Amino acid sequence: MQSSHMDRPPPVRPLFSLHTSLMLKACFAIAALMSGSSVALQAMAAHLPEAAFSAPHGRDMVHMAANIALWHGIALCALTVGAPYLHPLRTHIACLGMLLGTLLFSISVTLYGLHITSSAPPAPFGGSLLILSWLLAASAPFQGRSSS
Repeated sequence: MQSSHMDRPPPVRPLFSLHTSLMLKACFAIAALMSGSSVALQAMAAHLPEAAFSAPHGRDMVHMAANIALWHGIALCALTVGAPYLHPLRTHIACLGMLLGTLLFSISVTLYGLHITSSAPPAPFGGSLLILSWLLAASAPFQGRSSS
């Protein structure tokens, strides 16, 4: 007995098609590396001696920077995978903003927490960029591409 056309499941869409932007693929790869690096940073923050950190809360700062990098890396991977269903320009800008904001915030706070720099001036800019990127990502489902 031969199955009819109606019995076939719908075709599975690849995560990254030929139409997916190279920039989104790069964001996915960098975000995955960022999340993986943040796990190593968490281990470093947990095991370095107290003298390696700036007083009084350097260890906590490094943990916070690693948490921001970990969760935003995961979110950025998810956003790039969902990109075909979202407004293209908003998604691209949100991804770039989230990547840049996370790097600015996490790197500057980590360097400050490890007492490598005496201040973390890029951190507020990176944090603000993250907030704006999340707002832009929240608007991306609207007026987006049709799913058909």
